[in-house]
Amino acid sequence: MSRHIPKKEYFGLSRKEEVLRALPGDELLAHPDVKLTRAVTIRAKPAGIWPWLVQIGQGRGGYYSYDWLENLVGLKMKSTVGINPAWQQLKVGDIIPAEPGGKGFKVLAIEPARALVLGSIEAVDEGVFEGFKQMFPAFTWAFVLEAIDSDHTRLISRFCGQSEPSQSAKPASKLTGFIFEPIEFLMTRKMLLGIKQRAEQASLPAIEPVKTEAKPQKNGTVTSPVQV
Repeated sequence: MSRHIPKKEYFGLSRKEEVLRALPGDELLAHPDVKLTRAVTIRAKPAGIWPWLVQIGQGRGGYYSYDWLENLVGLKMKSTVGINPAWQQLKVGDIIPAEPGGKGFKVLAIEPARALVLGSIEAVDEGVFEGFKQMFPAFTWAFVLEAIDSDHTRLISRFCGQSEPSQSAKPASKLTGFIFEPIEFLMTRKMLLGIKQRAEQASLPAIEPVKTEAKPQKNGTVTSPVQV
C-alpha cells in the first residue's frame, strides 16, 4: 500500500522515492513535525562534491545560497568559488557557524564522501544557532551523496524538525511552519544549485589553448596565424 506524500515534501527537486526512504540522520529524530527533502543531480563524483559540503559555514565557504538576502539580516555571508584546504577538517561535535558570533549547526554525524548530518537534538546545546532552536528545539539537517553512475551523483538534503509537544498544536507554531517551509525551499534550492555549479565547473577538464604559428610569405611578410 503506497503512502500519500504531500506535495510540499518533494515539490521542485526531490523524487518521491527519495522522500519515502530513510536517510542518514533520520534515526536521530524519530517523529519530526516537519520533514523536507530536496535533491539535485550533479555531473561529478561524490569525492568531487564532498569538499564543497565540508567547508560550508559563515566565515568559511558560505552556504552557496543568496548571500545578499542573508546579509540583509546581518549574517555577513560570502560564498566562496574555490576549495580551501584549511576548511576541509570536520568532526562530530564541531559547530559550523551560521552567523558572525560563531553560533551555528552542530555536526551530529559524518561519513566522508557520503553523508554530513548537522543539527541539535539536545535540550541545551551550546553553540547551536538560537534562531533554529526557537523554531525547532530538536532538528537535523542531512546532506547525502549517492552515486548514480560513474559520472553523476545525487545530492540530497533533508531537514527534520521537532517542536515541543506542548507547542506543536498552537497557532503560533503552525504559523512558524507555514513561513519556514517556503523560505527553506528557496534557500536550500539555491544552495544545492550553487554546489552543483561549483562541483561541475571544477570537474571539467582543462582545455588546452589552440597553438598558432605565423605563416611566412616569400616576400618576408607574415600572414594571419593559422591553427596547428
